[in-house]
Amino acid sequence: MAAAHYDREDGLPPSAPPHAAADAYDPNYGFANLMMRRYVEATREFNKILLYILKYKQYHQNSPQYDQILKKNEQMYALLAICLSLCPQNKLIDENVSTQLKEKYNDKMTKMQRYDDEAYAAYDELFSYACPKFITPSPPILDQPLTNYNQDAYRLQLKLFLYEVKQQQLLSGIRSYLKLYSTITISKLAQYMEVDEATLRSILMTYKHKMHAVDSEGKIVSSADFDFYIVEDVIHVVESKPTKRHGDYFLRQILKFEEMIGELEKVQLD
Repeated sequence: MAAAHYDREDGLPPSAPPHAAADAYDPNYGFANLMMRRYVEATREFNKILLYILKYKQYHQNSPQYDQILKKNEQMYALLAICLSLCPQNKLIDENVSTQLKEKYNDKMTKMQRYDDEAYAAYDELFSYACPKFITPSPPILDQPLTNYNQDAYRLQLKLFLYEVKQQQLLSGIRSYLKLYSTITISKLAQYMEVDEATLRSILMTYKHKMHAVDSEGKIVSSADFDFYIVEDVIHVVESKPTKRHGDYFLRQILKFEEMIGELEKVQLD
């Protein structure tokens, strides 16, 4: 038996249909990471699947699952918009996926950055549209067979998610200020935010907690694009520098050439 060659960027066989990406990279795994505040892992997962579908969906338009693939594709873009609004990680997104995301949800993402009632409504709308409706933390009570539980899972996860968004809204100002400074005193930042120093310290620690989560390997990792520490009442901000991904550029060009070659091979010369 000949060995299978998986030489594509996504690690799947060349003939694999779009739904194979959903099997290899489960969208529900990305959603689970979102609910556990693993925004970096969720962003990576959605980016993988969306990039695959973006590249290969045109070859499977006659598939009976094509409409379902398109629906799932739109839902994943909505979840990706939520991830990037809660935790900006644009360096993890492929250029083509980023372009599609801006075309679909740029206005929504602009609203969600404001952390007001309109932003809260935008989070509610996107989450309600995109979240899976079947994930439940416990089995139904079989002693009450006539009770309708089909909305319980959806209502519970919506409630938990919006509670998390509300907590993020309380921290709305801190990130904007810290992005402006490399060093700033606690007293000065407290004055800008119109809170006392004790409250500011509590906000800073809460922000640091919200930006850390336990990853799939059990390690505590940060999902923020910058970090800070306090020395003698002075806040020092350290911004992470995105690494240039030259390999991604060449991979995109190779894939474009492969698509062009495929189209040229279909042309019949007289």
